Amino acid sequence: MKYALTLAVAGLLGATGLAQDRASEPGGTTTVPRTPPLALTPTEYNNTIADLLGFPRDGERWPPRPALADTLSPRRAASKGVFLPPPPPPVWPWRFPAEPGAGGFEGIVQGQDPSSYQVEELHLAAMHFASFALQSPAFFACDDWDALPRAEREGCAWGSIDRFAGRAWRRPLDAAERERIEVFWQANLAAGPLDEAIALTVAGILQAPAFHFRVERREAASGRPTPWELATRLSYFLWDSMPDDALFAAAAAGRLSSREQVERQARRMLEDPKARPAVVHFHNQWLGTDDVLRIAPARRAFGPLFGIAPELETARDDDVEWPTIMGPVRHSLKLEAELFVERTVFDGDGTFTALMTDHHGYLSDATAPIYGKSVTRLPDRPEVTRQIEFVAVSIGRREPLTLYPAGFPPDQRAGVLTHPSVLAVGAYAVQPGPIPRGVHVLERIACMELGTPIQGAETALPPDSLAVESTNRERTAAATAPPTCASCHRRINPPGFAFEHYDALGAWRARDNGQPVDASGSLTLPGGETLAFTDGIDFVHQLAASDRVRDCYALHWTRYALGDGIAGATPELAVIQQRFREDDSIEELLVSIAGSDLFRGGSTARSAGGIR
Repeated sequence: MKYALTLAVAGLLGATGLAQDRASEPGGTTTVPRTPPLALTPTEYNNTIADLLGFPRDGERWPPRPALADTLSPRRAASKGVFLPPPPPPVWPWRFPAEPGAGGFEGIVQGQDPSSYQVEELHLAAMHFASFALQSPAFFACDDWDALPRAEREGCAWGSIDRFAGRAWRRPLDAAERERIEVFWQANLAAGPLDEAIALTVAGILQAPAFHFRVERREAASGRPTPWELATRLSYFLWDSMPDDALFAAAAAGRLSSREQVERQARRMLEDPKARPAVVHFHNQWLGTDDVLRIAPARRAFGPLFGIAPELETARDDDVEWPTIMGPVRHSLKLEAELFVERTVFDGDGTFTALMTDHHGYLSDATAPIYGKSVTRLPDRPEVTRQIEFVAVSIGRREPLTLYPAGFPPDQRAGVLTHPSVLAVGAYAVQPGPIPRGVHVLERIACMELGTPIQGAETALPPDSLAVESTNRERTAAATAPPTCASCHRRINPPGFAFEHYDALGAWRARDNGQPVDASGSLTLPGGETLAFTDGIDFVHQLAASDRVRDCYALHWTRYALGDGIAGATPELAVIQQRFREDDSIEELLVSIAGSDLFRGGSTARSAGGIR
């Protein structure tokens, strides 16, 4: 067993052309590495494992963890302490540490810096998932494998491993790679039982750099990605996962050579259900809504909104009520934002304008107090129920959460920027945060570079207290009025003040501290475009129509598709942005990125200028 495990580690370090300087693609085309390899993100890794093994992207529907997995990779014992032992982790997905990221997005080469802890987790995950190959509906190349005679079982096992490696590495194997894997397989076969040999060989394949990394060697003559590399680009762009059989077949037949062929595949892929979570995942990163699971609004400010006293009776009491309320609220806000994006892009108008201005969405019983009584539930649209997990009083809870489709007053809600999940992330425990909200709009929505705040800037902020005598806007304006602050805050404050009609949980309010809310202002974008607005609704409608904002959204998507922080002045990018200005469709934007010379050719430019 120790020998086999050592070989599995050797599979991590070798068994791929990544460590070689040159390799030959089928057909004899010699290729050379041209770009830094992109590591699979935690999301991409887990999705790829599920698709590779033919299991659903729902751990509840996987078979139980095989006993063999406990032999090869025993579970860690739960740590002891004051907290109750956590429940065992799901069989899928594997819980990796988050990527450092770049510009708020994972999967960008400039933000990938794996740690030793992450490498260890990759090893443990491979050993865990490899055992599931024996139960996979997609692994064996023969029927009734376990009923065959020994010699036929070994032959089937090798054929299955050979096919699995090509799918896992997302391209045909060359002769040297196949020979190396076969030697690895034979050594594992000689060292232990047949099922262990299969699992250990699969684990080695899953630990090879060719699986972990999206390696592009490119065609020597043209410098373009090979058909297999382009298929991989497409699948991780639109699905956050590996190519399917149709995409592999297109690569093998040379049907990814033209813009039209690539765009045809992109349209097909966007109709597949796998595109929905991938598009939602992009928007979670763009908007920062994953952070809503960590918001900490104060009970003293919001307890009465949810029907409980603002304070405990005595300081020695344990607060059971507030964590129990806030767990479902956090998860509901996140799911509401995800459902809004999914339904708007795929089932609604599908336009950037709708994403920024539509006033339909979802709410649950947990978040109903945030939206108030002016909500109209839509009984003709289906409800959605999801399982959520949260911790309350040191005890993990798992329960269903039902979300209801609803229409919101158009003078209170318009698109993603007025969604409570976005507004709550840009807030403090008690008061809304016009500064983080303004920074978010400038950096993420308008692609404006603000630089690093001056040292000690946080200490100048107004106190986050209920005991105040003026409005939040007046206190923020006074705190940022000194000359050392004003040079930046004359840009930051106006887009933040636009959302002063929303408190720290994103609930709409007409008055602040007894005074009418003033959410008016103006913002001049780079290029001279000036937006003068009366409130947040007016503001987001103008943002939706802004060329600068549309160009920024297209830039985020293009960087995400390439996994590269390209410069805003990249010439090929301007073609994509111009098409998006003329066509409001988000799906058409993604198709145009996939078919662009930038995506199909992979040339990048990091020159200064343009949108950052």
